[in-house]
Amino acid sequence: MKCGWWSSILCAMFSTLACGGGSDAADAGLTNTASFEGIYQLTAASENTAGCATPTTSKLSQLSDHFFVITASEIFGQKYLMLNSCSSVTDCQTKRAAQLANQFYQIEYSYTLSSSTNSTTLSGFEAGTGSNEGGQCVGRTYAEHVLTVAADHGVHLESRTKQLANRPQNGGFCEVDPAQAKQEAASKECSNLELLDGSFLQAN
Repeated sequence: MKCGWWSSILCAMFSTLACGGGSDAADAGLTNTASFEGIYQLTAASENTAGCATPTTSKLSQLSDHFFVITASEIFGQKYLMLNSCSSVTDCQTKRAAQLANQFYQIEYSYTLSSSTNSTTLSGFEAGTGSNEGGQCVGRTYAEHVLTVAADHGVHLESRTKQLANRPQNGGFCEVDPAQAKQEAASKECSNLELLDGSFLQAN
């Protein structure tokens, strides 16, 4: 179970750092959040932990949260979109309120989108610090997310994760530099593919 308040803050901060100075369309920030916001029912979920060529069998039955809510927020002047899991429509509304109030909440799965690729596609990323093992930061990751919305307001999310090499701690801590993590990930093979689909239920 993840803690939603901190994931929202940290992912937004990382997006701010990584997008600075870019010239690509994906670096322009979010411009079309209204098309994505709302409460959805999870209709499909799959994961391939051995690579990203194809998804594996469905993991829908393994998940407890079969709903999710997509909510736009802003921090340090930058807009971002959070997809947070929830167990019911009421739970989605409660978690949306907690996110907007910067309060603590728990989630089974969550994704942050920070850039608009075009009118129907958002993208985002997550850079993981890894954990301390004998002075080394082990299990470092870099994941890229793509969220698309269809004409019927249904959404499809693809998340691809790459494993990064171990690194020594910095001053006794495992830290992350998103721009550096992205550069490291450029030469790595994708190791994990997650797919989610949701049907639109109602506006927030």
